[in-house]
Formats: sequence, C-alpha cells, structure tokens
Amino acid sequence: MAFQYGGAAATGKRHLDQGLPCEDAYQTVITDSGVVACVCDGAGSASRSAEGAFSLARNVATALSLRLDDLHLASTVLALTEAIEHTRDQLAQNGPLAEFHATLCGIALTTEQCLVFHLGDGVIMGINPDDWTDFVVSEPDNGEFAETTYFFTLPQWQQTLRVFSAPRRYRTWFLMSDGAASFAVKTSPWRPTDNFLKPVHQHLCGQPDPDSRSRALLSTLQSPQTDRITADDKTLVWVHDQGQN
Repeated sequence: MAFQYGGAAATGKRHLDQGLPCEDAYQTVITDSGVVACVCDGAGSASRSAEGAFSLARNVATALSLRLDDLHLASTVLALTEAIEHTRDQLAQNGPLAEFHATLCGIALTTEQCLVFHLGDGVIMGINPDDWTDFVVSEPDNGEFAETTYFFTLPQWQQTLRVFSAPRRYRTWFLMSDGAASFAVKTSPWRPTDNFLKPVHQHLCGQPDPDSRSRALLSTLQSPQTDRITADDKTLVWVHDQGQN
C-alpha cells in the first residue's frame, strides 16, 4: 500500500484540569483503493459534543471508504451528505442536536483522486512533498462573530459544507482541529510551518507502522510546549502518498 497515515487526539489542559475527556475525535479507514481521514472537533459549549464528534467521524469515514473508486462522481458527494444526515438522525434520537455540536475536516484520497470536505473550523492542508512552498489550504470557517463557527448539527449545515477536488501533486495531508492549528500552521496567510509540520512529516515517514506514527503524534501533542500555547484539545492526522519515492 502506497499510503502512510497516523493520527492522535490529545486532551487539552483545560479539560485535564477539570477532569473532563477530550471532545475531539478522528477516524482513518484504509482500503485497497485508498484512505479516508476525518477530524471532528466537539464544541465546548455542548454537553455531549464528544459523542457527536465521534459519531460524525466514524460514519463519514465509513461511508466514503465504500466510495473510493468513485470520488469523481456526484453520487460520492451525495453519500457524504447522507452520512452527515444519518448521523444527525441517529443523535436526534438521544437528545437535542444542540447537545452534539461538532465540526468536520476530511479527505478521501486515492492514487488518482483527492476529495476534500470541510464544515466549520479546523484546518486541512495538502502539501507537495517535493516543494513545500506548493500547498493548498482549506481554512477555518469561523462564522459571523468572534469565537463562533458552524456545526453539522445546525439546521442549515449543508450551506456551510465545503467540498472540492485537490490536484494529486499534493501527496501529503494534515488535518487538524483548531487547537492543533494554533501552533501547527502559520496564519495571515495560512501556510505550513517549516519548524513543525515539516519535521513532523519527516519523522513520521520513517516510522514503520500506523501505531508508531500515532504514538509519535500523541507524544508531540501532549508536550508541555503545546500546552503553553493552547489549553484546547488538540487533534492532528497525517496522510502521505509515497508515490514513486
């Protein structure tokens, strides 16, 4: 398999101090055709957002993993929206949807196609590993007011879902919640960091399997340096197509 991947979600200092769990979630699904990765960030203001984030990441990744041979078809975008709607319907049976607020960052990647989908904040960054000045970014959508964003649980969620195809020269992808984005990328404009994302990528390329990559990412996200930057939960997923290298 040409694809390498790893991911980790670290509980932020704020939640650790309060004895609360991480409200971020991520899911990666690998098949013979490619890989799907999702990162979901549960809203701190919603009482069951961790459950919402986990359900959304799992359902979307599972649904799109069955469509990897058809990423170029409009029916794949329909499968994405149906997975989100299915998650909403499931959660609504257990309580008001506002209790499950979460955002969504995701990619579906094969050797020929890359579909990017994004709802709310967080950052998705695709990089040409042969030229780190060549990259594509899906920026956070922070809503109409400061400290607000959009969630899949809102009534008009389809109006804020962004979906696009990315050129396949972007073979290295980072998906991150806003907690991780606070130190993993640069802003104004959004761009990769030479002193964080690049060495993380180089280190993960040398790890033998997904478990070791995920442990390395978790150790990085749990470091005291990141806690000094943000008290938020931090999730980072890395996917890399080795190509012909």
